[in-house]
Amino acid sequence: RRSMRVARAPIARGASAVTTTIGGGEGWRGRERRGRRGRRSDGGVASWVRGAAFGAVLATRARGAVAVASVAVASGGGGATTSHRYGQRRVGVASRAGMSASSAAASDDDVKIAAEYPKPIVVEPRESGGATRTVVMLHGLGDTGAGWASAAQQIRAPANTRWIFPTARTVPVTLNGGARMTAWFDLNALDAESIIDDETMINESVRYVEALVRQEMAKGVASDKIVIGGFSQGGVVALTAVLRSELKLAGCLALSTYLPLRDQYPAKFGPYAKDVPILQGHGTNDMVLRYDYGKMSNDVLTSNGVKADFKTYTGMAHSACAEEFDDVADFLESVL
Repeated sequence: RRSMRVARAPIARGASAVTTTIGGGEGWRGRERRGRRGRRSDGGVASWVRGAAFGAVLATRARGAVAVASVAVASGGGGATTSHRYGQRRVGVASRAGMSASSAAASDDDVKIAAEYPKPIVVEPRESGGATRTVVMLHGLGDTGAGWASAAQQIRAPANTRWIFPTARTVPVTLNGGARMTAWFDLNALDAESIIDDETMINESVRYVEALVRQEMAKGVASDKIVIGGFSQGGVVALTAVLRSELKLAGCLALSTYLPLRDQYPAKFGPYAKDVPILQGHGTNDMVLRYDYGKMSNDVLTSNGVKADFKTYTGMAHSACAEEFDDVADFLESVL
């Protein structure tokens, strides 16, 4: 049985404060997976995070600001795409000018929206014939697209699947004393009773996701072959985008996350909200966004007729685990 492994938070000591570096705070570090069904164990499941555990942020807030470690991603000049290899897949940093010539049909507004965000990491399929399916995966607070990019190698997806790992803008975050970090929206608290949903920034992030979807459609990928997913804060945006979409999407991955703006449903449901399958996953040992909050969000969805399947991972903290990735792979196979 695998043992629980959670990375410790590296502490950087400055002149006036102790700061916790969380550049990969809500990401993960992949391992070689076991066989399809032989990897699950009795009892708890193994979990890991890439970089510092995000919970350490809260412990150091009173002593100083939270610093965000940068993740360097090589990119070419002039808006070109620079590629390198993840196994046999070509990985590139997409151009702000629409990601490639084949996306020229995307609207000027979509290009402008995308230009407001860092360039996403794009993992192209290894199979010939190009991408016919797409998974857009949004990271958590303080992370970047690079923190999740190796998921494209750890999660088995159907043939000809392109992965897109966007990065949020760097903004002040109230939860961390106004420190600037990558965030899809401002966050004031982590418990269900205290969170005040930042509707304006959530909607801005949703518009960015919608622009990415339209760019994929301009490349020839049908909307019902596009999955929107996210971890933690990214899952908040993914759920909102899918539930309110005017397009028929393939599905939604909502990992270690919650449903925001709950009182706006079902009034804000898009025409396909009750038809799009949703996979929710949450660890019982999540001390950042507690398990009960995720379960409550599932109850709201299912009581409103949404097809949301909630998976429980015993012993998992605010992170991801091999069992969850296998469930994600099964989900992608079923919807794509």
